[in-house]
Amino acid sequence: MKHLKLHLLKIFYSAILLSTDKPSFIEKVQYWAKVLLASAPVVAVLERLGFWYDSNSQFFRFVLIALLINMGVGLWYHLKMKTFSWKEFFSRNILMFVNVLLVYVLLDMLRITAGDNIIGETFKVLIQVTTLLWPASKALKNIYILNQKKFPPAFIMDRLYNFEKNGNIKDLFNDKNDNDGLNNVG
Repeated sequence: MKHLKLHLLKIFYSAILLSTDKPSFIEKVQYWAKVLLASAPVVAVLERLGFWYDSNSQFFRFVLIALLINMGVGLWYHLKMKTFSWKEFFSRNILMFVNVLLVYVLLDMLRITAGDNIIGETFKVLIQVTTLLWPASKALKNIYILNQKKFPPAFIMDRLYNFEKNGNIKDLFNDKNDNDGLNNVG
């Protein structure tokens, strides 16, 4: 809706420009063509981002929350360890935000190339879990250290470390009886 309104405003302003006698008609057509050519790619990208956000809003919110929690836990960790530096805090967190964005975009381009099929959907889940897991696992590791390795439970942390090593999403969420404690919950 917002994109349509923006597009209609551009058309309206172009019509106003065409209705005056200065500049010349040729100049008006040139201005109109420049506006159209300049705005078309921007509108297309914004429209694509709108569609992406509509179907991925929960994932987007979770990544932002994970990044913010990681910032807070990192601040707590480094203050407790007496290794805190504002310069490091901002540079490392900005770098993490940029890396998460760039890696996600590049991996999602590969997923889009795979198409809308079972392979593409499986890869989408893997990309989203991996993207979310980076800031979340960093925060969990620091919480684990701050709690003298008592919480989160060691079997969860082992699964996180193993997922980071081998990328096997089934092992991360597997509920088979392998004496790791997941079946003893409840």
